[in-house]
Amino acid sequence: MTPSGLCHFPLGEQVPASEHAVCVSLPTMTDVVGYETKDPKVINKIPAGYPRFVTHRLISRLINELLLEKGYQDRTGFALASRRAVDDFREFLTPHEIEFEERNGFVLAHAKESPELQKAGKAFLQHTGFSISSRQAEDILVARGVARVQQEEMVEEENASIIARRQIADAMGEEISPENILLATSGANAFHALFRGTRELLADQGRTIWIQLGWLYVDTIKVLSNFSGERVESIAIHNLSDLSELRKLFSDRGSEIAAVVTEVPTNPLFHTCDLDEVRNLCRTNGAMLVADPTMASPRNVKVADHADVIVNSLTKYAANEGDVMLGCLAFPKGSTFQDGWIDGVRRYIAPPYARDLARLAFEMRHYPNLVERTNKNVMALATFLESHSAVKKVHWSYAEPFGANYRNLAGDGKPGCALAFELNGAIEPFYDKIRILKSPSFGTKFSLLCPYVQLAHYDLTQNNQGRNILASAGLSPDLIRVSVGEEQAQEIISVFSEAL
Repeated sequence: MTPSGLCHFPLGEQVPASEHAVCVSLPTMTDVVGYETKDPKVINKIPAGYPRFVTHRLISRLINELLLEKGYQDRTGFALASRRAVDDFREFLTPHEIEFEERNGFVLAHAKESPELQKAGKAFLQHTGFSISSRQAEDILVARGVARVQQEEMVEEENASIIARRQIADAMGEEISPENILLATSGANAFHALFRGTRELLADQGRTIWIQLGWLYVDTIKVLSNFSGERVESIAIHNLSDLSELRKLFSDRGSEIAAVVTEVPTNPLFHTCDLDEVRNLCRTNGAMLVADPTMASPRNVKVADHADVIVNSLTKYAANEGDVMLGCLAFPKGSTFQDGWIDGVRRYIAPPYARDLARLAFEMRHYPNLVERTNKNVMALATFLESHSAVKKVHWSYAEPFGANYRNLAGDGKPGCALAFELNGAIEPFYDKIRILKSPSFGTKFSLLCPYVQLAHYDLTQNNQGRNILASAGLSPDLIRVSVGEEQAQEIISVFSEAL
């Protein structure tokens, strides 16, 4: 039975009640700050969390057991999902001396313990999605006779890839065929693989500029900044209401531009660019257009006629029970993406673990219904919030001045499951009071809410320079993002009404 997200959850409670849940409760702003500052009083009560941000206890247990067996009490370990991560991991963690051991289905990396090593290793796995999954760790521990597998509904593993890719193609539209979809351990891993697999190929053609169009998801930003190498230049253009800066860049340096990367709409401000114009600029100048429709779901917003590559986090909407993390790349039939580049991209993709994929394929049966119901709930909630005196501003797919651009790609009545808003007053009283699950992620059957900027960009909120960067992109440190579930619309509105 799917839980309702409309109640108070204690600190650290996993939702759903699954060993593999990706959502964990952070019920107060004090808990949020404690989570970000690694306060032991908070961290010790969080058994898991969003998988790329929190090392799952099963993965930690497996790593610790393997290190202790070898007598390595003073070493820190990491479980890499693929040997394809080894070179980048070693480079990212320089000057730490890393040792690698190939195990059955994963790579154990370890080095002498230090806070700097732990921080760098965690950052690498967060940005690239190269960690093994909790289900893989669970199966290894079961095989070692020290754990029991959690029973859950799923499709037959041998059919899972076919079922999932068919559902993804159906969601994205007729320009996408199942055989042109690459599955990955997460949306972040999919984007990292795309960037790393084409970066040098495009640089060899003199195309060294990657443009970040809009304020994008945190790990997309991090990949473009942390894995650019010596030859690549990453340029951010945050203003999507006026594309004159983008036009000038193409006019001045069009032959140097490798790709434009954008989200449709962006996370968390729900801005949608004029994708027709961006596509035309890219095609005229031979640049690649990379579009990510995750925020509103590719079932709602159709970008296959515009993009050369589509990036999609399947953790949202597709894995609607909230207990699987996966992602994909899709290559439309009209894409200018060259077939010869695919092998380079595959080199950096960490293929999904079989049980994760089987679970995802099972949950995707409910994908169309979830999208239909949450579309209606978000429209009702947006109408309520826009008229409430305590609310300063509501950001959602149809908000001006970007609503027309979004409507051009999605039509009417298809905003997705999420919106964001700012209050006229302080965030803390509202956040602590509201009767809803407070956790990262979105696109689940149950409603949830998070102080997005505090969780994704906490470091920027702590100094004037960082706050100025956020302000220049239109981001308030107190921005609240909401993902509605399948509860009754009036029940959702009632929860917000009592907290406001």
